[in-house]
Amino acid sequence: MTAFPASSFWVFLVLAAPASASVLALVPHAAASRWAARTGALLALLAAAALLVSSTAGRWGPYLGVDALSEVFLLMVASIYATSVWYSDGYLAAVHRPFLTPQVYYALLGAFAFAMLATLVVTDLGLMWIGIEATTVASALLVVLERRPTSVEAAWRYTLIASAGLTVALFALLLIYASTGSLDAFRLAASPPPVTRTLLMAVALALVGYGTKVGLFPMHTWLPDAHSEGPSPVSAMFSGVLLPTALYAFLRVYALVPRPVPPSIEALLLAFGLLTAVLGAFLLQRQRSFKRMFAYSSMEVMGLALVGVGIGGIALYGALLLLFAHAFAKSSAFYCAGNVLRADGTTHIDDIRDLRHRLPRTAGAWVLASSAVTGAPPFGTFVGELLIVAGAITAGLTPVALVVILAILVAFLGVNSQVGRMVFGAPSGLRPATPSGPDRGAGIAWLNVGVALVLGVVAIPYLGPALRSAAALLGGSAP
Repeated sequence: MTAFPASSFWVFLVLAAPASASVLALVPHAAASRWAARTGALLALLAAAALLVSSTAGRWGPYLGVDALSEVFLLMVASIYATSVWYSDGYLAAVHRPFLTPQVYYALLGAFAFAMLATLVVTDLGLMWIGIEATTVASALLVVLERRPTSVEAAWRYTLIASAGLTVALFALLLIYASTGSLDAFRLAASPPPVTRTLLMAVALALVGYGTKVGLFPMHTWLPDAHSEGPSPVSAMFSGVLLPTALYAFLRVYALVPRPVPPSIEALLLAFGLLTAVLGAFLLQRQRSFKRMFAYSSMEVMGLALVGVGIGGIALYGALLLLFAHAFAKSSAFYCAGNVLRADGTTHIDDIRDLRHRLPRTAGAWVLASSAVTGAPPFGTFVGELLIVAGAITAGLTPVALVVILAILVAFLGVNSQVGRMVFGAPSGLRPATPSGPDRGAGIAWLNVGVALVLGVVAIPYLGPALRSAAALLGGSAP
């Protein structure tokens, strides 16, 4: 009898934990449901961390496999899933007449995480597509938790637009299969097919298709509604890890293109990335809801990450670091947003002032999280954006670097000025100067923004080498 390989055990655990939690969460007792969800989330995080630490790279059967790129995204998704589950308890307690019972909520949250994690451990492009589509099915009902008419509209828009985009991505996979006879992402990346018009068309269609789920312009219209109308822990998973997981699916298609990448594909990535970053940065200035503001901020960050992918080299490494640090920073920002919404009952920026006195722990974390998501030093997001700018200059793309800097500055001023008004602004007289509600969940927000800070200050063991290896798989390089 052979011993069970440790690496495959962690791969199966990272899938079994959220799947089991999703089923067990349906038990009638609310407390048991909550602890089933928490246990599953922690086990998934343990498995993802074990895969990263062990530097596992291999395949198990025809469809399961991980490499450095998978490991980085697995740890990102599992981490935000775990913190969102732990934050959810306090948030659910403040929701009046929820559309979902806590049991169904935790079951759907587990299914949502399972769909993302499954996308990251399969080697077949078709199964990755199914995983991304499954995230829509699992998460759409979560958007309508609070029964608002606008939430229902946002859920329908999200479902229709995301599914339409993924139909385009499906055509991309059909073209890949027609030209190569395979959808095995790992095998095709190891021996890239020759550059043909069919392959270039497939990459372009995949960018449009998966880019719809990433929130790229002009396919972004579902993003601000779904992210702002969903409950804050779900918004944290949307912005923090769903968008990067959709980008991961595109990166697996992008990895099939032989290096150096044809100029037409590079130009396409830069065009979509720059337009998305600049538009997101300017649109967030016009928002009156702080959740919509943070949704457009996510759009800006995803555009910057795509620019880094298009440039390659150290910019690609910077893009991966930016995505990882942003996941923790943005989830922290949404957890704080949830606390403010619970305390004041509104997301309208002009109605919220003096949070530093009324919700001091939340206010402190929110200031730091807002700085982190907009790339302030010394957070990991700053390092990632700096590497993207440096990569553009090194590649002789100075105009691209200038546009990136413009988007970063506009987003930084827009987000932090609005958060500063809400935290430090004098009370209007309509709100009490005394605490208006508990800072429940602020500790989780501090934890996540602390991770984003550590990522910019010190090199985290095992993560740095994994990021370098992941960048190398896509033709990038470490600084």
